[in-house]
Amino acid sequence: MKKKLIGLLLVLAIGFGQQASADEGMWPLFLISQLQDSMQARGLKLTAEDIYSINKACIKDAIVRLMSKQNRMFCTGEIISQEGLFLTNHHCGYGAIQELSTNEDNILTNGFWAKSQAEERPANFNIGLLSKIEDVTSMIMDSLPTGDDEAARSKAAAAMVKSVAAKLKEALGDDKDMYVIEVVPFWSGNRYMAMYYEVFTDIRLVGTPPENIGKFGGETDNWEWPRHTCDISLFRIYAGANNKPAKFDKVNKPYTPKYFFPINIQGPQEKSYAMILGYPGRTQRSTFSEGIKFYSEKERPMRVKVRRDILDIYESYMHKDPKIKLMYADKYAGLSNYWKKFMGEASALKKLNIYDRRKAEENKFAAWVKNTNNAKYANVINNYNEAYAEVAKVGMYGVYLQDGISNSQPMNFAMAASALEPLMMDKSKKEEVKKAASEMAADLDKDFKEFYEPIEKKGFGFGIDALSGGFRQCCIA
Repeated sequence: MKKKLIGLLLVLAIGFGQQASADEGMWPLFLISQLQDSMQARGLKLTAEDIYSINKACIKDAIVRLMSKQNRMFCTGEIISQEGLFLTNHHCGYGAIQELSTNEDNILTNGFWAKSQAEERPANFNIGLLSKIEDVTSMIMDSLPTGDDEAARSKAAAAMVKSVAAKLKEALGDDKDMYVIEVVPFWSGNRYMAMYYEVFTDIRLVGTPPENIGKFGGETDNWEWPRHTCDISLFRIYAGANNKPAKFDKVNKPYTPKYFFPINIQGPQEKSYAMILGYPGRTQRSTFSEGIKFYSEKERPMRVKVRRDILDIYESYMHKDPKIKLMYADKYAGLSNYWKKFMGEASALKKLNIYDRRKAEENKFAAWVKNTNNAKYANVINNYNEAYAEVAKVGMYGVYLQDGISNSQPMNFAMAASALEPLMMDKSKKEEVKKAASEMAADLDKDFKEFYEPIEKKGFGFGIDALSGGFRQCCIA
């Protein structure tokens, strides 16, 4: 992820007969009221309360957060009907669609459209709906030590974030199991916000185009503009009694949202106001010039190379057997998506002279410090230069670990398992060990079942179910 911040990106088209231009910026929702006047001056017909409110139905209630079964965020969607139907990208639904596909009924390749709600298929992910945002800065900052180095402060802040999130969730009482609370740092840890998400677990696939339409253009067109692809998939949220989250059950009913987006079949008009509301990841827009040089000349090019080597291995097997192609479709798509992204970043950073432009800004800052004799900022430039000199020496190890070793399923599982050791040594962490072991066992089921089942059918081995079950018992005992 990532920092999961909910933000607002504004893109405004200006004027008939004028050269098209845009104002862009990413704003957290709790500050949206500060933008109301300027947005309305550009044509917005909504108020800040219409966009984000905890007291009335508003646009934020129609924005869904796609989450794994472990509640890790991976995409955004939007509710478009009063019966819980929501729209997201084809590539966001890709993994769920793959899991619902078989060699005999390959809906990833052929597409799928449910003709009735009874034909909709359970999808293996959750949905989070933002309930409210609460400022918890004082709960974190007031308990942090002063005068410590950055590493010690970061460690203390991480512990406080975890503690505060647990306290806030416990305060929900009987409803706590229906919510995920994330305490998120803003502005480099100078402000902390608690995000309350109501989590729905009964999600069902409604429709998806065939892959050759949903992924038309493949990685050649990915991250390019314009794109000509039907990058959509449709799902529905189901709820239990009182329209509340519930585990999958045939008696569950479509969720009735507080708000949904009506579809304008007329399409956008010239001078229409446009904005995007969703869940972006972290930004590195303010990176120091030497960091930009490191990313453009070393880090990003190496990530491209490592991923290309892995993709070549995948392709050598996937092209030979349609069963293997389906088996690895989602993993391959995830690898190739960021392979293309990193390639574009490395190219664009050089093409747009980002290093020179950032360096010029830093030179202006250094001149201001010198002219004002400002001792407080006297060493900022030197400190950054020294820090990135060290990054240039050791920074590539992170690339090899993240994009190389961690993309090996057995190695990734082994590293995750090793992280359990310190927890298992602490008897007070029994519940944490139990939860982590169950999640890892589920990953075993998901990632390795295809390997063990063929072996088991031939009379060899003990099967993945025995392996994952044994893992649970080993760690929990």
